[in-house]
Amino acid sequence: MWRNVRSHSRHDVPSRAASLRRKRAARAHRLGRRSRRTGTVLILVAILMIVFVAMAAFAIDLGVRVQHRAALQKAVDAAALAGVGVLERNGFAANEHLTRAVVGQYFAQNQPALTPEVELGRWNRITRTFTPNVTSPLAINAVRVQAAWQYDSLFGKALGAATYRSTAESVAIGGRDVGGPRDIVLLIDQTAALLTPHPDAYAPGEQAPHDYPLNAKRALREAALTFIDDTLADFPDDQIAVSGFAEHTEVELALTRNSAALHGAFDIDRPGAFIYAHAEYQAQSGGRYPGAIPRLGLALDGDSEGQMGGRQIAVGVNARHDAKKMLILVSTGDTDPQPDPQAIVAQLAADGFDVYTITTGAPSALMRSLAVGDGRNYVVPAPAAYATMLAAFHEAFDRIGGRQPTHPKLVK
Repeated sequence: MWRNVRSHSRHDVPSRAASLRRKRAARAHRLGRRSRRTGTVLILVAILMIVFVAMAAFAIDLGVRVQHRAALQKAVDAAALAGVGVLERNGFAANEHLTRAVVGQYFAQNQPALTPEVELGRWNRITRTFTPNVTSPLAINAVRVQAAWQYDSLFGKALGAATYRSTAESVAIGGRDVGGPRDIVLLIDQTAALLTPHPDAYAPGEQAPHDYPLNAKRALREAALTFIDDTLADFPDDQIAVSGFAEHTEVELALTRNSAALHGAFDIDRPGAFIYAHAEYQAQSGGRYPGAIPRLGLALDGDSEGQMGGRQIAVGVNARHDAKKMLILVSTGDTDPQPDPQAIVAQLAADGFDVYTITTGAPSALMRSLAVGDGRNYVVPAPAAYATMLAAFHEAFDRIGGRQPTHPKLVK
């Protein structure tokens, strides 16, 4: 029995040695695999670190470019608004020298090391395009300022970009007319819309019903007469016409510089007056065409059946081919859809007309859309206190006529 045990142990020694060798080999294999994996990870980490650093550098440089671009845009915006704020135009020349000087001054306050490019020209609000070097000074209504800024990159050099270049452009419209020739047509709604009186609509010393009510049309009359007097006094080359409209249009007065005739168009004492006395206002229940729906398209354009619209008046009797054509439309914005006023003003703009709109009552999207060329839309709250309506009409006419500069506005 002892011999058998010893014999078994003797035969088992090589087997255990082999097992140990296999275990050692397996352990070495595992260690080798771990070593290889560790090496691979280190290589990947090194590559990713390079990528992360490059991305961080790119992000920093991108932030720098965004900051520089924003600063440059701020500079051209401020310069364009300042330049157009002093822009004046007349029949002989625009004040280009002063406009450029102001642009340079305001730009230098933001970017003293750069020099902008400054152009005076015309902004077309239909096509939203700027045309520099227009022939007529009266056509100038915009200032464009452009600038470029080249600066060193922070980390871009490692990627082959030693410098960056940012550009900015701004176009502002505004300014004022300081002379003619201008052919100006007042197109005034004759429906009941402008005749709604207000409870406190009587001036000191007036007693209703003996005097006519102070309403939107009364305030319009007083502001329009002031506009006529100021224009004829200050701008000797300008002419003014007056037209009323509702379902139809009627020329109250063709283009003229005759102050007495223009005042006569607004005379409240004549029969069938354009602006009514209180008795006639009561008799007609409001308006020359009570209950009528005005046709704004007809008022702006006219037709082939003898209806004289603003276009026909502005190019008709006494019109000048070299004059700036201005149509001033006063209405609430209610309209019969035929003819389409928006299609007509698009053609008027293409033909070089400027259409200004004065909305009485609540703001009107349609009236805003009808202001083209140099035109802006102005709002007169109605019904309201007489002083409120009169002040709003005066401001509108002062800006349209050029006595006050139009508020500068960025359009690009």
